[in-house]
Amino acid sequence: MIIRNSIKGIIIKNTKLLVTEMKHEQGIYYTLPGGKQEPNELMLDALQREVLEETGYIVEPQSLLFIREGFKDEQEVDTHRIEFMFVCNIVEEVGESALMYDFNQIGTHWLNIDNIMHEPLFPVDMRKVIKNYFLGKKSPIYLGEMK
Repeated sequence: MIIRNSIKGIIIKNTKLLVTEMKHEQGIYYTLPGGKQEPNELMLDALQREVLEETGYIVEPQSLLFIREGFKDEQEVDTHRIEFMFVCNIVEEVGESALMYDFNQIGTHWLNIDNIMHEPLFPVDMRKVIKNYFLGKKSPIYLGEMK
């Protein structure tokens, strides 16, 4: 089994959360922008690179909000993934010239946080953590495995 770090950005502008829009055989769903940390790459460098490639935004990481683990990955079998979720601010919009979409990604989308509990944002358990953060409520940093 491979252990892999994944670094994701929680980017909120006004009352909306920036997500990547993904297409699967079962329909459209959303994930946080970010991805795999490469060997010899610092976490925050990986976060900035991945967010830029998937959204066209240059971001500045502010703080670690939570860590989750997962044992299922549709692209990599036998992978134990540890995901670090950082709150980020947008510094600049570079646009389409920087985009390098991930497998199944069809775009980006701004989700209204008031409706986040009803959106196909995965993992499902993360919805409540992000909503609580937006409302100023605290959550544990380590969340373990999420559905």
